[in-house]
Amino acid sequence: MKRIHYIILAAVVLLGACEKPVDFDPGEVKPYVVMISKPVSDSLMSVYVGYSRFFLDNRSFGTVTDATVTLSDGTGSYTGVYDPRGFLLSGSHYYYTDGEYWMEDSVFYGGYTFTLRPQPGDTLRLTATVPGYDKEISATTTMPRMPEVEVLDLVVDTGNGNYYDEYGGYYGKDNYYYKVRFKVKSHGNDDYYSVSIKYAGEFLNSSGLSYWDTVHMRSTMFSVNDPLVNSHDLADAIDGYDGSFYGDEMAFSSELFQNGEHEFTAIFSIWPNLDEFDYAQIPIRLEVRSLSKELYRYEQTSANAEYDSFDGLFSEPVQVICNIDGGIGVFGGATQKTYRMPQSRYGTFSHDDGYYFKKKRK
Repeated sequence: MKRIHYIILAAVVLLGACEKPVDFDPGEVKPYVVMISKPVSDSLMSVYVGYSRFFLDNRSFGTVTDATVTLSDGTGSYTGVYDPRGFLLSGSHYYYTDGEYWMEDSVFYGGYTFTLRPQPGDTLRLTATVPGYDKEISATTTMPRMPEVEVLDLVVDTGNGNYYDEYGGYYGKDNYYYKVRFKVKSHGNDDYYSVSIKYAGEFLNSSGLSYWDTVHMRSTMFSVNDPLVNSHDLADAIDGYDGSFYGDEMAFSSELFQNGEHEFTAIFSIWPNLDEFDYAQIPIRLEVRSLSKELYRYEQTSANAEYDSFDGLFSEPVQVICNIDGGIGVFGGATQKTYRMPQSRYGTFSHDDGYYFKKKRK
């Protein structure tokens, strides 16, 4: 039978999408072992181990519950303990209801947990043996150094109290808009980062007590118009977008930094839900992660595989970068630091809304 060069899709969407070009006989497709771990500095580690599936297979992904997973950091060796909810796939937004905190859109998989809390500079080696699978799965990563960021300014624009949207609708209550300037400093042209912006939630209990909840911070969408992160593709051009970044997590490298640093300006908005709170004084945090090279490349290429297509009609398959020997997946670390925003000052600036592109009228 003629052999065909296909791309095997492992854990598409749900597990971050990982692809490897593999020659195979279409009549006999053997799954690969998938191993995914994204350790964060000073946090407990977890590892997902499962099986890939053929891209035409609609069955759920298989999780391996009887693997032997071992982690070493150069000073000791640790054996993972399987937990049915040990691997958090997604979910970072908290909300409060019925006396409990919950994480929005949380997706948990079974995973192997470790007591080790990796630190910046640690070199980690992960191995797994799966019953019935004749290869040992392994990968190595080095935890990146702590990011260096300087928050320069925070401006809040409370608007004029009313506005017309692009359809002529009139509204009497406007968003609060925020503009933050921050500078990222690198140690070379091969450092990798991601940035997200968090804000405190409003806490108002039945007794009327109100305060900002700075423990369970929420993510916000923000925009950055900067050559380092702008995306200029055909689909954006046809849709009328200017290519500016817009999302809840911005990833970039230091390759084009000048003199080892680069300044970004981010704009975002918050809708004032409750009159008891002064949203001009809301606590805001800048969350910055230094990424290992393999994690950065994996996340960038998996994002392209999921989103970078021209309506799915003319796009070529995107190969996602993996670093698992004997299997597919990713083992890459991140070192995270949170920066408090300075006291906001009042000002006015241009801020087209990311969703409605509304224009204010005087």
